[in-house]
Amino acid sequence: MTIKTRHTLLFIACMQPALLHAVMTDNLTIGNAKALSLGHAVTADPPGIDSIHFNPAGLTRLTGRQAELKLVTGVFDTILEFGDHYTDSWTRKLNAAQQGSPSDYTYDEARGQTSTSEGPAVMLPGQGMTELPVVASVLGGASYQPPGSDLTFATNVYSPLMVGFYRADDDPGRFVGRALSFTLLAYFSPSVAYKFTDTLSVGAAITFNYAGVGFDLEFREPNLGLQWLETLRQGSCNPSAPASLFDLSDLIPCIPESEAIKLYDSMAYMYFEVEDPLTFGVNFGVLWEAAPWLHFGAVYQSPIEMDMEGSFTWTQGDSFLNFLREYDKISPVPFSALGPLANLVEPVVEGEANLDLTMPDHFALGTSIQITPKLKMNADLKFTRWSLWDALTIEYSEVLSVLFVASLVQPDAAPAPLGQNLVLRMDLEDTWNYALGFEYQWNNNLALRFGFEDRPSSIPDDRLTPILPIGDAKLYSFGAEYKTSQKQTFSFAVASMQSSYSMPGNTTELGNSEDPMKLIYNPYSGNDITASVKVLLFEASYRFYF
Repeated sequence: MTIKTRHTLLFIACMQPALLHAVMTDNLTIGNAKALSLGHAVTADPPGIDSIHFNPAGLTRLTGRQAELKLVTGVFDTILEFGDHYTDSWTRKLNAAQQGSPSDYTYDEARGQTSTSEGPAVMLPGQGMTELPVVASVLGGASYQPPGSDLTFATNVYSPLMVGFYRADDDPGRFVGRALSFTLLAYFSPSVAYKFTDTLSVGAAITFNYAGVGFDLEFREPNLGLQWLETLRQGSCNPSAPASLFDLSDLIPCIPESEAIKLYDSMAYMYFEVEDPLTFGVNFGVLWEAAPWLHFGAVYQSPIEMDMEGSFTWTQGDSFLNFLREYDKISPVPFSALGPLANLVEPVVEGEANLDLTMPDHFALGTSIQITPKLKMNADLKFTRWSLWDALTIEYSEVLSVLFVASLVQPDAAPAPLGQNLVLRMDLEDTWNYALGFEYQWNNNLALRFGFEDRPSSIPDDRLTPILPIGDAKLYSFGAEYKTSQKQTFSFAVASMQSSYSMPGNTTELGNSEDPMKLIYNPYSGNDITASVKVLLFEASYRFYF
């Protein structure tokens, strides 16, 4: 059976870049039909107003006063296929855990089930994470080159990526996110380009960005430490039974079987939104037209520091909260006497959250070759420094129950202060990739385009996770441009991208590990998972003089 995630995006755009960038689908939602149809191999053939992103030096090609509007629509399908059987080792552990436990103690609602997302979720400035049936906006950019000047000025609101989805409240895929949204919006990008000679241009842009992350997670952890806790509970409810480990059952409350924590119970529900309303980036580019038939380009996009702050709501799972409250009643020192640990028996904890991330820098070299009077070929080589993303660290202002427990057994994932920090190791790798594009000038008004882009994943094999189900991908695209006059141009592009990979049971530390010391985070312990992503995009743009 499968887990199928579908999020349909509709943007008209220059809208939001985002955190996943090369991890997932960088550049796909910029909305520039020329760039997409050429497989994003446009460093030496910059595309209109979006030269601000791809190579600011290309702005010198925009004469007079010009504006551009763009449309993006697409379907993103994420499929997680769960095996019907667990690993042999996990099966043995489950059989042992079931002995003497309630009949549904090891029931896993996600095993062999299908999950489908309901639609897109988007982090919006001033609105937070918003669940919508469709995402739509009309934005664009404009440029101005004074008559006879070698300078060109421009600004743009543009979108390397906006991604997000939400699932139904009872969807079995909610354990890796009921809703998730990543946004990095460049809402102002003052740019200038200068033509030094007839063949050499340089350009630079400063981007003013909004960054936002939203996450809604139902947390479960079928950790076998819960089996040990169940054994102690049984001992506390049966004084005539042989004593458990060091008679620790004397310290565990006797909770009725119907209210006891089961292996696959939901431990907590976390809702979290953080934002940075203003953070800066810089793009710098060079364009050299070495010959009428041969052009070279280079672009550098700086890192973007995102210090995001916001709020969280942590709701305790019923059975876990019941255990903590019953334990508090028999404990010689109640939680209320332990300062911030008093939160452990509260049904809902609210507070502030902080997430610091750095959007990695990016560098690209490109060439554009006019092979024949009608046929042109573009080629790009690109580098992104994803090794900057070694870990995601979230700081909470309050002590959270699950993180407090994790602090005791997995301190690297929940470091001090106890119960207030969450660290997800990513250990992403730097990526090199290439892109190719071909343009055939059918006549003076019509050009046909085809593109290919190799998109290797920055996630190493030992860090694969169903939370970010993206493997190596190939993008194929085609499109066309039609000039209705010297002052109006219409373009469109269609692109397809697919990726897939497998995570056999007990092979990833963020998904299906059986290690009881890996409390963060394995909601599908011992289960095989196959992840695949299918993307279909349509983009259109309209450029005109005004």
